[in-house]
Amino acid sequence: MKSRFFFRSMLAFSLLTGSAAVISQAHAADPAAATQSSTSQNDFLGNLTQKEDRANTRLQNYQAQSKAAQEQRTQKIQSLKDQYTNAPANQKASIQKQINNERDKLNTTRTEQTQRLQTLKNAPQEQKNRLNALGKKSRSDASNFLNGGL
Repeated sequence: MKSRFFFRSMLAFSLLTGSAAVISQAHAADPAAATQSSTSQNDFLGNLTQKEDRANTRLQNYQAQSKAAQEQRTQKIQSLKDQYTNAPANQKASIQKQINNERDKLNTTRTEQTQRLQTLKNAPQEQKNRLNALGKKSRSDASNFLNGGL
């Protein structure tokens, strides 16, 4: 039993070191790889950084758009209030109804935008959680392989 475990662990170790050596030799032999810096955007961490940057950009764009939409709706409410003060008595009820509808729409959009902003802000944490889960799965698969079964 001990020899079988030792053999499997040596096999796994040689596979890992052999593949690492082949990859490093292929990387060293590639002339384009020699000109790239170690912080290349083509590697795994670079891709994660790009995803996070895109998520931050989307978040900032959404915040700007939602702020503009809220300001526009607030201006519309203000213009309706101005109409209300100068309106005859028979039109005041309909203008008040419009003001109430616009306020309701503004409150609804603010709530929706707050929820969407929370979703966008939590996206990097969810990505990190998925990455951690993948790492745990890979470690358990390697452990199972070394211990004799998949």
